[in-house]
Amino acid sequence: MSVSQSQVPELMKLGQIPTDLEQRIDTDVLEPVIFTQSFCRFQLQNKGFLHSFSSLVLALDAPGVAANRNATLPVNVGIHSLIERASLKVGAQTICEIEDFANYMGYKSMFIDNAINQERESVISGRIMAHQLVYDVTSDSTAKTYTLDTNNYPLNDKASPAGARLPSYSNSASFNEDGIPPKDNIILHNTPEFRVSLADLFPFLRFNQLPLFMIDEPISIELVWTPQSSDRRFCFPENGSTTERLDITQTAVKLVADYIFYDGSTMQSYQDANRVMNFNYVDYRLAKRTYSRTDTTKQILNVGGAGRIVNKVFMAMGLSDTGDSLMNDYVARGPSISGSNQGQLTYNVRYNDHFVYPIDRRSSAIQFHDIVQTEANVPYITREEYVASGIVGENGILTNQARGAYNGHSPSTDLVNRFNYQATRLNRNERINSRGIEVETTLSNAIGGSDDATMRCWIELVRSATLDNGRMQIVYA
Repeated sequence: MSVSQSQVPELMKLGQIPTDLEQRIDTDVLEPVIFTQSFCRFQLQNKGFLHSFSSLVLALDAPGVAANRNATLPVNVGIHSLIERASLKVGAQTICEIEDFANYMGYKSMFIDNAINQERESVISGRIMAHQLVYDVTSDSTAKTYTLDTNNYPLNDKASPAGARLPSYSNSASFNEDGIPPKDNIILHNTPEFRVSLADLFPFLRFNQLPLFMIDEPISIELVWTPQSSDRRFCFPENGSTTERLDITQTAVKLVADYIFYDGSTMQSYQDANRVMNFNYVDYRLAKRTYSRTDTTKQILNVGGAGRIVNKVFMAMGLSDTGDSLMNDYVARGPSISGSNQGQLTYNVRYNDHFVYPIDRRSSAIQFHDIVQTEANVPYITREEYVASGIVGENGILTNQARGAYNGHSPSTDLVNRFNYQATRLNRNERINSRGIEVETTLSNAIGGSDDATMRCWIELVRSATLDNGRMQIVYA
């Protein structure tokens, strides 16, 4: 018996289906059709619905230099550090594409709960940005400091300074450092495999599942790897060799694709009732500029968006000399401290001949509030990690003791003032005129480090995809 159009269920949306349907899921483990140390391509099969949380499996070769045996991935982005650009294509049309993907994930990863980072992401993606209080030895309620929580804390009540219950780890078969030992499952010497969700790679899939069986064109996923010649694929341990480079393990690279099926008559009825389908979604475009870290003049960066509908803008100031650190290059550096005074970042966003804010944003508290308003979510970072306000030198609450170090690196050095992102939700619901969006920034102090600074700014564009009798067309809204 055929199913009438009014009875056809909505099979595309994530969530519950309001009817009694038998669902079957098939899983294919796909090999890349092209693989080099700079590029990779996967070809999806045109069958069923692609589950949005299918995943990409990645791994790095084990370090060959003995001093790097404890090398790990960046604590805030994990295995995402291997991906420079990600593209989802249908035929000749590009549905989604994100440039500087690992830096983009540095912003998105801020909104993951500490508990999820500790219990789930540390196993799946290698992200471990969770926090742990460090209690006094004489109290279970008084903590002098806090640090990273790897759930791997041997305690030493004789640690220095006296009175602090700081983690320490002495010589053993695996480690020769004091401080917080990384878990075995994230040490690159043990060649762990991690996963990247397709919904993280491509925002289109966050709310839609592709009906692959209805598409008559080839569907491919293309990945450009972080350059092998750079030091941005992983993090070196303290006193490690910063000249070593690691290959991506070709035999480990897989796409675990889950395909959802219903009974044949239901899927045929759904296809007959939806010959033309429209999808509205968001995509991201990057603009960046490199300039001297000591430049304190006003910078005006045109980030594009002319003729488009743009929802929001977010930006980060990064450096290229951070391979020997906990977060590598995937940071947003705030202005440095001069004496006891925290530097100040002033910014505003201009489009359609008007500024978003009538008064430039100067206060770090207001800037943090702007992130919360833009994302409707609170970043899981501390005040010190967002901006070093109130800290003299590096003497903050975040542990700066040698025995509080993670793999030899002190959190107070590598995490403080490294999450100074700025975000703005455009508030007038207008199409951007031909001049585009301009982001104006001014630093009162230089940014720390020694190399040039790179300002990255992403805009969130509204796009529309139309599937018409098996053919996909992509346009900007």
